[in-house]
Amino acid sequence: MPTLLDKQIDRIVAESGGSMHEALRALMQVNEHLEAELARMRAAVIFSHASGEGEWLH
Repeated sequence: MPTLLDKQIDRIVAESGGSMHEALRALMQVNEHLEAELARMRAAVIFSHASGEGEWLH
């Protein structure tokens, strides 16, 4: 029985015209975007803490 993850993978491949190469390219592009967003968020937290504007969450 396919898991939710299997179904998501099948959907991504189908949306990529059945091409595993294109599906991987799309996933890697999403990953790059998320990594860049995480870096921006980390920088904002560090800046906020360094400038005394923020509190640490823990």
